[in-house]
Amino acid sequence: MTEKVVENFKKDFSLIKQKGFVESHRSHNTGIGKTFEDLIGVAENNRQHVDYMDEIEIKSSRDLSNSMVTLFTKSPSYPKDANTRLREQFGKDEEGLKILHTTIPGNKFNTFLGKFGFKLEVNETDKRIYIIVKDLETDRIIDSSCYYSFEDLQQIIEEKCKNIAFITASNKTVNNKELFHFEKATLLTGLTFRKFLDAVKNGNILYDIRIGAYRSGANEGKSHDHGSGFRIKKEQISQIFTVDEI
Repeated sequence: MTEKVVENFKKDFSLIKQKGFVESHRSHNTGIGKTFEDLIGVAENNRQHVDYMDEIEIKSSRDLSNSMVTLFTKSPSYPKDANTRLREQFGKDEEGLKILHTTIPGNKFNTFLGKFGFKLEVNETDKRIYIIVKDLETDRIIDSSCYYSFEDLQQIIEEKCKNIAFITASNKTVNNKELFHFEKATLLTGLTFRKFLDAVKNGNILYDIRIGAYRSGANEGKSHDHGSGFRIKKEQISQIFTVDEI
């Protein structure tokens, strides 16, 4: 990312900060992100784009309040129905439907339902990250069919994760309308694909799988992804990214 982009971002952010409280452009949790994207689009001559000048991915700082920060969400590269297959084979029964919610590290097997262990395996030869499942009772691997290709992951990291801006805003409600005052931006830079792989290997970046099923409607019984993706431990951010408070 060029210094010019950073300086432009700082300038545009300052203009938005000076506006004080502005009405949210969308209700609920996505309001802060949508409102800022619209405002930064105005600063860019009405160019509506999630990324700032194609170089900075903008996220809500509400994510920074969690113990883990989402880098990106994506289903496994193979097979096409990987999430459904994993849910149906290893999920927990809830009201007649299977769900699979578990956080998978790359440095050890986790424990799910006391029966299964999940682990990410970075295979440099195959250029894949496999989702490995073992039977905890027999200690035998029972599934390794689902994986992410290096190619798919590298493309996302280079396009969406090299430069990330987390936007912080205070909020208040006036006449039943939410308003935001954008006050601070935390800029994360310097993530490379090599750093990503190493962080997966040592367990600092994890895969969070959140697969449920629709309980009604036309898609009843079909898989519903609630945001499965790669997340980083909050305390490890400064070890992987360069952090710049704006």
